[in-house]
This record gives sequence, structure tokens and C-alpha cells, in this order.
Amino acid sequence: MSSGTPLDDRERVRQATDLVELVGSHVPLERRGRLFLGLCPWHDDSRPSLQVHPERQSWKCWVCNIGGDCFNFVMQWDGVDFRESLRILADRAGITLQRRGSLRREAHDEKANLLRAMSWAQQQYHQWLLEASDAKPVRDYLAERGISTDSIRRFGIGASPTHWQWLIDRSRSTPHNDPILEACGLILASQRGGWYDRFRGRVLFPIRDEQQRTVAFGGRVLPAWARQDEPKYVNSPETKIFSKHRHLYALDLARDAIRKERMAVVVEGYTDAVMCHQYDVKNVVAVLGTALGAGHIQILKRYCDTVCLLLDGDEAGQRRANEVLELFVGAQLDVRVATLPPGEDPAELVQRAGAEALREVIAAAPDAWEHKLRVVTRGVDLTRDTHRAHQALEQMLTMLAKVPRGTPSGYSLQLRQQQMLTRLAHMFRVDESTLRRRLRELSRAKPARSVSKLAQQEAPPEVRPLSLIERECLELLIMGNDVSRQVAETISLEQIEHPAVQQLLMAARELLAEGKVPDYEQLMLRVEDSRLKFVLTDVADAAEAKSDVLLADAQQRFADLVTWLKEREADDQSRRVIADLESQRYDEEEQVEALRRLIEQQRARQGISAPTDG
Repeated sequence: MSSGTPLDDRERVRQATDLVELVGSHVPLERRGRLFLGLCPWHDDSRPSLQVHPERQSWKCWVCNIGGDCFNFVMQWDGVDFRESLRILADRAGITLQRRGSLRREAHDEKANLLRAMSWAQQQYHQWLLEASDAKPVRDYLAERGISTDSIRRFGIGASPTHWQWLIDRSRSTPHNDPILEACGLILASQRGGWYDRFRGRVLFPIRDEQQRTVAFGGRVLPAWARQDEPKYVNSPETKIFSKHRHLYALDLARDAIRKERMAVVVEGYTDAVMCHQYDVKNVVAVLGTALGAGHIQILKRYCDTVCLLLDGDEAGQRRANEVLELFVGAQLDVRVATLPPGEDPAELVQRAGAEALREVIAAAPDAWEHKLRVVTRGVDLTRDTHRAHQALEQMLTMLAKVPRGTPSGYSLQLRQQQMLTRLAHMFRVDESTLRRRLRELSRAKPARSVSKLAQQEAPPEVRPLSLIERECLELLIMGNDVSRQVAETISLEQIEHPAVQQLLMAARELLAEGKVPDYEQLMLRVEDSRLKFVLTDVADAAEAKSDVLLADAQQRFADLVTWLKEREADDQSRRVIADLESQRYDEEEQVEALRRLIEQQRARQGISAPTDG
């Protein structure tokens, strides 16, 4: 339930965080009485559904059934776990977190050192590009590519001179020594001893994480400085702060637009992404010199329902798009593939024809099924070339078999699957029932869930509604008085059916063991699961709405709760006895004994004394 983070860390960070300010930095808020309201960014909201409670420092969306405190707002917004949300908010508040255990502290310190070194390097490269006289060829090159000075500043674009040790020399007066720079991937060991700069003579595109921290660089050689044996592109290697399979270029700048439009547009080049943003198409990200993979799709799923692949118009670009379609289907994401004119990339298109032309290409992009069908049937005579037609049909059915079954988010994909089956039957002149049988065979042979690890990472189940008894239990638990203590000490986990309430009771007992009385704030700090935080927020909202009732004798309410739980337990026992009797598993003597117990239970509930002998 708890990750081991010291509770005073959480308390300090929560106290230093104004939730209204935090939420308001992402969503425009308007005061309405005691609350602040805004449009929820997680559904198509036309009437403000997002509520922020400043006194209780909680938030909630009634439509999405999500809510909680500052920590799980960051968890929801940034798609991170509790520990990362704590770190983000601590950095925001300027708080240094305590660390338990030397290994964890060392790992944290090493990562912090690498991030500081990368931030420093980015500033050096960026400043040199903007101000150095010998960087004029780089500035001219970027101007020729159409990249504005504003975009250079917004994306933090930089450059490195051709000197072998330019960055190393500048680091001598800083804490960023050679081993740190090497661990960042900024310098390389020379065969002759010593070190040299990895990115010398290149235009540098900083790759930032979702918290806008520089974690890597993409380097393109300047044509005027290029040597024959030199690769055109050099990217940062994998490090402890960077993985090309878990980062996307420009996501830090694009994610708000992606969330708003519910669509991410994926391009291949850094310049493509920069130019799209420059022309006000801002929901665009780029892959980092690798194919789009499961890790990237997992990131994009946090922000949108649809991904449009806007890859180069050549055959290789279309082939790359075709290779990842099954991943999207297995991950239950709607994917579309935009086809550019042959030989043209997104940057050239938007400069030649403008943003509206680019948006038209995106809007006209066919979905995964249609794109796949066009690719596999291109140049195939479906009537005469039976072998190739059969291969094309098998490829389509294999992809259709990846559709997940029995999940709400997979429902629309299942409908599209049925439509495509009907179309395939018509195109290939095959009976539809035959295709359905083959589809079932493929689904059984290779379930959709095995497409990738990503497809196995389903969203956590929603918390089912609380019963009246369970809600009353939590309302008494969060009051923060003697009754809260009695609830935590007296109510057993066996008396509660709802798993969320069981976990909150366990958290309350942990607090009691530490000498703390459980209440709303303490429980919110204790639990890390967003679903539990939402349950607490929901109960607190309901309790506040009937505050007059809650001012009644809490002790009497607790006594009533204990009675209700005992009655429910007795009812359950009676039902089990009746079920056993109806199953006819008892012999005659056992039946008599079971009936006697049942009668005694009913007499006890009704306050009737058992008859005495004589």
C-alpha cells in the first residue's frame, strides 16, 4: 500500500502544494462558491465537470469518476506512479526528499547528477548557436530549412563546434566531470587516451522527458562541416535517464494539444516535428531514430485515443507504418496512416502548402485496416493470382485476429473487425462464414493479448460502487475522532466485502499503530493507489453534502453500524444454511441440527428467548 516513502516527505510536499494553483496551471479554473470548476481534460467536456475543493485540497471529475489529491492529479496528468508524482511536486516546491537506504539514495543522486549535467550541456549548445560568431553557418542552415528563431528558442535547439574537446573544456569549472559526461553519452573515450566530444560539428535537438528535462540529444551533421566517413545522424546512447524506446521527441510541448484533440500525429524527423509546431499543428511528436514500439504506444495511450502515422511518402516510410499496425490493434488504439506525396516529408509539405493542407492529409488518413488492405492487395489480381490473393487474405485475417475480446475499449475495434470481414468476403469472393472460422482459429492460436507486453497492461478495474453500510463505515472512519479509532479497531476485514474499504481499514490501522488518529488527510497521505484516493474523495464529498446529519451523535452511528454488520453477517449465515439444506447434502440428523441453528438465529435477531424445558 505504501512504497516506503517517509510520511513526513508526503506531508511537507502536500502542505507546500496549492492544489488550485497546480490544477489551474494545466486547466483554466473559475471560482463557483466554495469550489473551483474547470473543463475536464480527460473527456469531451462542454460543461465544467472538474471540481477543485480548496479547503480539503481535493479534486474530482464526476463524469470520469476520478479524483483525489495533488499526488494523483500529477499521476493522472503525467501518467506516472506515486513516487514520481512525489518527486515532481517536491521539485516544484523546492523540497529535498529524504531517502531510505544507501542504494536508493545513491541511485537518486546519480540520476540527479546526470540530469543536471544534461541541462548544463543543453544550455551550452543553445547559447553557442545563438551567440557565437563561428556558429553563423549553423544559423544559416536552420534558416534555409525554414526553422525560425522562435522555434530554435522554444525547442532549445543548439549546436556544437567542430573542436574535439569543446564541451570537455567548458566543463572544467563545473561539477560535471568526465565520468558524468560519459554516463550522459556526451563524450567518448579516445583510443589514444583521454576523451572527445560525441556531437562535435552537429546541430543538436534536445530530447526532453514529459517534465521538460533534457535527457538526450539528436545530432545532425552540418552539411558544410560533414566528412565523408561521418554518419548523417548521431543520437545519444541509452543511459540511466534515457531510452529511445520510452521517449518521443517534442512530447513535452505536444501533450496538451494531443490531450485536447485526442489524437497524436507521429512523424519521423526532428525537423518534421519542429516545422509542424511552427505552423501551429501542435499535436505532433517524432520517434528517435527507431521504429515506433510498444513503449511509445503505452506513452501515447495516456493522452489520446487515436494515433496518426505521418511518415515519409516513399515506400520505406509506408512499409514502416505497416510493420507497427498490429501493435496498435493489440493495444486498443485507433491508428490511421497518412500518405504523403512520393518523395515529400511533413516539413516540406507544411512549408509548401501550409498548415491547412497538412490537416487535410491527416483528416483523410485511412484507418489501420484500410491501409493494411491497400498494402497487401497492391498489384495483386484477386481473381487470377490465387496464391498471392490467399497470402493477402491471410495477412488481413492475422491482423484482425489481434483485436482484443471482452473489453469495453475493444468494442469499437470489434465492430470494425466485423465490417472488415464482410468487406473481405466480398473482395476475395469467399463465404463470410469461412472467414469467421479461420479468424477463430487464428485468435485461438495466437491470442490478441500476446501481441506485446503492452497489450497485457490493461487499465486497472474501476472501483465498484460502495454499499450504504460500506459508505457509512468510511464516513465514520475519516472523521478523525474517537469514533474513527473505534471503527479501525473494531470492524474486522471479514465483515467488509468491498476490497477498497478493506485496504483503507488496513491503512487506518497502520496509522493507529504509529500513534496517529486516522482521518481524511492522513489516509490520503497514506495510500498511493489513485482508485483508493478517489474513493476517499467521493466519500468526503458525500459526507460534506449531508454535514447536518453528520453532526448527529457519531457514537450512535457507530453503534448502528456495528448492529448492521452483525445483522448482515447473520443473514449470510442463514443463507448458507438454507443453501446447504436445499442441496440435500445432509442426512436426516444433520438436517434437524441445521434447522435448529437456523431457528435460533432468527429468534436471536428478533429478541425472542428460546423455550425452556417443562
